[in-house]
This record gives sequence, C-alpha cells and structure tokens, in this order.
Amino acid sequence: MRPEHEWFKPEKLTRYFFAIEALVLVPIVTAIGVLAYSGILFEMNPWVVYVGVGLVVTAFGFVTWWIPAFYRTAAYRLTDDELEYERGVFFQQKTTVPYNRITNVNASQGPLQRLVGAGAVGIHTAGFGGQTGAELTIGGVADFADIKDQILDKVRRRPPEATEGGDTPGVTPKRTTTETEAPELLVELRRIRELLEQGRGT
Repeated sequence: MRPEHEWFKPEKLTRYFFAIEALVLVPIVTAIGVLAYSGILFEMNPWVVYVGVGLVVTAFGFVTWWIPAFYRTAAYRLTDDELEYERGVFFQQKTTVPYNRITNVNASQGPLQRLVGAGAVGIHTAGFGGQTGAELTIGGVADFADIKDQILDKVRRRPPEATEGGDTPGVTPKRTTTETEAPELLVELRRIRELLEQGRGT
C-alpha cells in the first residue's frame, strides 16, 4: 500500500533498465568476440572498427548515465481524485489521470521483470471518439499487485466520467420538450381544435 498525497519512486526501475541494457550488450560483445576469434575483425579497415566500437561505447555510456538520471526525475502520487506521474531528464513532463476516467487497471510481470523483482501496472482510460488507450504505466515497482488493488479501490468509489458529447456510456438520454418547442405545440393544438369545431358546425 502506497501512502496517499506523497510522491513515491519506482524503486526497481534502475535495476530493470540495467538488465535490459545488459541483455542488449551481451549479443553485441559476443558478436565482436566471434569476429575477433575468427580473424575477420583484424582484416577489416581499422577506421571501420574504431568508429563502430566508438559508437557502441558512446551509446552504452549514454544509456548508463541516463538510467539513474531518469530515475531521479520519475515519481508517482496517488491523491483523492487522480493519479499523477512526473518524469523527464531533459524535458519535464507531468501526466494526470482522474480516477473517474479509468476503465481498466492491469498488473503484469515479464520474465526479465521477475528476475529483478519488479512489475508494472497499466492504467487504461476511455478516450474520446470511442478510442481506448493506455494513459500511463507504473513500472519498476515491487508491490505492483498492491498498487493495482489500491487504484481499483479508488476507481470503484467514483462514478464513470461522461464520454464525448456529455452522455453517460450505455445510457440513452431521454428527449424532453424544451421551452422553445412548447409554443409550437400550443399552436398546433389550437389549429386542431379549430378544425374540429368547424367540422361540428357543418
């Protein structure tokens, strides 16, 4: 259970991201080792080797720096009415999802997440125009199942928000007589009454 009105960090996020980085790095290092063992690497143009290795080292060095930097900016907060998510290394972003817009909450844990003891909670909302999409994902948390139940409990306490056009899903609005239509109905009734009186007179 996460405390309400307090920002909390995805404590397993860095470990999960580093696991993904290692998973990508292993086949690259293996390929370089095979090329070096077979002698093909030494037969290539040295500049090609230097540039290729330089790009790989630069890319993985940047990712290694970015992972903890992103973790320092990522935070979630559960309030009485909405879920908030802040993140961004270079550009700060904030996503706010009201509970009455949430249509589905699911918890998931893949093999790599299970390895690092992490999981994810997907928040889905009713989009405008009849479209449904994932608004945000709470990833890199250990108690993902408890967070899912906590959010669902808040969602069930609130009525669903009206969809585009102001109608509640599954409810057909009743047509009522407006003030502008009332005089027209009176005129029609008077005309019918006059016709009936004329018919009686003849």
